[in-house]
Amino acid sequence: MRKIIRRANQDLRDVSQHYFREFLHNIKEAIYIIDERGYIRYVNKYVESMGNYKASELIGKHFTTLVAPESMKTALASHRDSRAGRSMKKPFELVLLDKNGERVHIKTTESLLKFKGKFIGTLGMAADVTEFRKTTAELSKTIKDLKLLCDIGNELVSIMNPEAVFKRIIYHLKHTFGYERVAILLFDETTNELIIRAAEKPYPAAVRRLRIKPGVGITGNVALTGKPYLSNDVRKEHRYLVFDKKTMSEVCVPLKIYDVATGVINIESYKTNMFDENDIKLLTLISQVAAIAIENSRLYESLENSYLETIKALVSAVEAKDPYTKGHSQRVRRYAIQIARHLNLSLNDLKELNYAGYLHDIGKIGISDFLLSKPSSLTTHEYELMKEHPNIGYNMIRDISHLTRASYIIRSEHEKFDGTGYPNGLRKHDIPVGARIIAVADAYDAMTTYRPYRKALSRKEAIKRLKENAGSQFDPRIVKAFLKAIRHY
Repeated sequence: MRKIIRRANQDLRDVSQHYFREFLHNIKEAIYIIDERGYIRYVNKYVESMGNYKASELIGKHFTTLVAPESMKTALASHRDSRAGRSMKKPFELVLLDKNGERVHIKTTESLLKFKGKFIGTLGMAADVTEFRKTTAELSKTIKDLKLLCDIGNELVSIMNPEAVFKRIIYHLKHTFGYERVAILLFDETTNELIIRAAEKPYPAAVRRLRIKPGVGITGNVALTGKPYLSNDVRKEHRYLVFDKKTMSEVCVPLKIYDVATGVINIESYKTNMFDENDIKLLTLISQVAAIAIENSRLYESLENSYLETIKALVSAVEAKDPYTKGHSQRVRRYAIQIARHLNLSLNDLKELNYAGYLHDIGKIGISDFLLSKPSSLTTHEYELMKEHPNIGYNMIRDISHLTRASYIIRSEHEKFDGTGYPNGLRKHDIPVGARIIAVADAYDAMTTYRPYRKALSRKEAIKRLKENAGSQFDPRIVKAFLKAIRHY
């Protein structure tokens, strides 16, 4: 009877061990045992699905031969703690190298193995989190790219000059996102052909002059269909239009407004296999932001042109009252812009001077024709009336939002550098820089053109008088910049 019982117990142990071994081999987690010296003594069959190794190939290997450099410090610390009797209480992550040298991310939990109170090894259970890490990294990159695109979008839509928008798009594509050779092509509305509006060097001049019909080449096809396209070897593309013989890869996405293609963004590389679907996705997002920014800047430019035509009509009304000043505003505007460029003023300053140059005499609409064309000197009373025209001009345009800054220039253009001017007796740098510029440009043109009360002065005499009055009537720095500017006239 005792033999029967002992045999039954042995059979039970054998069955239990069999089921336990089957459990270890078939569980959907990697089970491993590492001895006290760091050598692998056991791995279950699931390990084979993680690292391209057969289970038998791993037995006897030291664990450090499988650990990627970036995880070596963590792995060694864990083994050192285990030997000291301290097990990691929380799961931790490691990066391993599979048989092909590819990285495998695992999340593992380890427990100490002891025999008669002595540490003999570590039992670990690990899950493959490679796909999770890859997805997390892609998601993180997507979020980062979207935030970056949002920031770029906010920057681009705040730029009202189309050429400046093109430059910033090119800059971000090349320097922010790292694309090698970039071009923006837009449809010419008169010919319905694609022309290069902006490009990063080294596109040669001949390429910049290219005109591409819809459907011709990869770029023309993308513009025609409104669908992105990539080729990782353009030598195999029958429709590739050669921009550069060294080009090997190309990706092109449409620029769309209201789902209608208005142009394309074209990216090229001198290497094959440089682009993938992620580039298509990213460039499509960029193109959506870019298309809106380009359209906004074009609309703003069109609106500005409408404003300018209105301004020119106002100037014509002023000059009709005083035929001797015909063309004066245009010349003053031109001189003022040249001075501003020599002073390296901003694009916004140039824009305000463009308006102020045209409109600096707009207040003369409120002055009688008799005073404007009087052939003799004005009386004291008449001069006081004439001095009202800066304030009249200021009050006429100050509430027009895009002319507000120009109105300050117009009000102050008769102020003098030494404070003896009108209407407010401002001096030196209290006078807006635009007004100081207009004052010099206005004075020079007035001196060198015929007026009812005097003949035109020679260029030499006018320059002499500007120099003599630099520091009193005029800002010396402005006079100096003007003299440099008119060398080209």
